Amino acid sequence: MNPNSPIRYQSLFEGIDWLRLEGRASEAPSTLILEREHVHLFFNLDGDASFQFGPMYMRPLPAGQSFFIYNPKDEIKTAVGMPHGKRIIAIRLRFDRLHRLFMPDGGKSEEIPFLGRTDMQRPIYDQRTVDAGQRVILDSLWSKKLSDNALRVAQLGYVLELLGHYFHTSEPDTAACPFLKDEDTLRRIHDAKAIILDQWQAPPTIKELALRVGLNEYRLKAGFKEVYGNTVYGYVMDTRLNHARRMLGNGSMTVNEVAFEIGYHNPSHFIAAFKRKFGITPKKYTKAGAQ
Repeated sequence: MNPNSPIRYQSLFEGIDWLRLEGRASEAPSTLILEREHVHLFFNLDGDASFQFGPMYMRPLPAGQSFFIYNPKDEIKTAVGMPHGKRIIAIRLRFDRLHRLFMPDGGKSEEIPFLGRTDMQRPIYDQRTVDAGQRVILDSLWSKKLSDNALRVAQLGYVLELLGHYFHTSEPDTAACPFLKDEDTLRRIHDAKAIILDQWQAPPTIKELALRVGLNEYRLKAGFKEVYGNTVYGYVMDTRLNHARRMLGNGSMTVNEVAFEIGYHNPSHFIAAFKRKFGITPKKYTKAGAQ
């Protein structure tokens, strides 16, 4: 294959395409054609990447960030540069296909601001951090090992789940929690989430977390629930279990090893929590991934 030829996406289902990009040993960039009227999403798993649009404009994509592109009028050619062995997952689908996915019965679009825009004839670009939930899905999407037919179904499921995570937005209910109108309080709540994600294996207590972000415990707990739809404790548990699912999916650790790695002292407690969240025991999940 000519290294300068555009890379082709793999079709998953009815207009939903995806692509796994891996940095080449030659460090030559990968050429992509971004078709008009399509939504393009790029998730950088590791290694700093760049998107070169012509000779005059380059957009960096650091590791752990995503890049959203929608251009309704023009086809765009870009050269994606990335270090050898580093990984990007790309998803492509037409805007009308995305619209039908989220609103199959012509429902309201207020919950997904992008779909409710009135200026869809203008290009849209967005760059944001890949959160912990998306990261777990991306790791599973990259490394899942099944038979060909089963793998295609699993990949479609992961892509749909990833789209759901990406486009989900939860605006704080300032009527139910008035102090969230204060931008400083919102920033402190976001800081609390960042601390949890950074120290999920041994997270601080509610009291410690409140002190670190400069909020009293009530404001932290009430505000966190409004912003993220989960309690602080529930968010910590979900983060741990999502990491556990990724570790089990890699197949290199036993159930007990994963339990201890994510902070459980009793593996039976981990097994019970995993089954409550995912509807399957860790052992059965590991076996399903190995088949």
